[in-house]
Amino acid sequence: MIRWLPNFSRMVNDALTLYLWTLLRGGEITSMHSKDIVEEKDGLWWTIPKAETKNRQRERAVDHRVPLVGRAEAIVRRRLEVAGDGYLFPSNGKSPHVEQKAIGVAVWTHMPYSGTRPEQKRPRLPVEHWSPHDLRRSCRTLLAVMGCPDPVGEALIGHLPPDTGTNVYNRHRYDKERREWLVKLSEKLEQLAQV
Repeated sequence: MIRWLPNFSRMVNDALTLYLWTLLRGGEITSMHSKDIVEEKDGLWWTIPKAETKNRQRERAVDHRVPLVGRAEAIVRRRLEVAGDGYLFPSNGKSPHVEQKAIGVAVWTHMPYSGTRPEQKRPRLPVEHWSPHDLRRSCRTLLAVMGCPDPVGEALIGHLPPDTGTNVYNRHRYDKERREWLVKLSEKLEQLAQV
């Protein structure tokens, strides 16, 4: 699938690649803003403000920090050059950025069974019955197979730990581990892209 992604438009290819390399939700990816991207001593980081996350209404939620590595870093650096002080996936529509739904529609129209615009010739996906969100699930599962500890894997996808009382004491945000495991995931995805 990774090698097939360039059959999509550059925007859709970039967004789907970011699903794979960051494990983030589509709405977070398409609303990425240049103000949230910072170069730190260990590399490029994207910090999604708590107010812009799915967990925004939960008291225990915090800003979601994402190290950008491999293809994700390359995409973000390229898009930053164009975005300036704005959204990395800008739109001329109602929203100032591309809507998450647009990515799903693009995937749907390339499915072999899609009847959308039948007069339009376009490449058809070799893998059927999936949505962009399934890429996030697949990579989270792949991390588990690779031995990523659950607290790190769940932190990467932005899930809050269960409210067992331990999270009252454990305030560790797993930044070092996030980068370590996304580097490992990037290497694994590059291996899979060669198959």
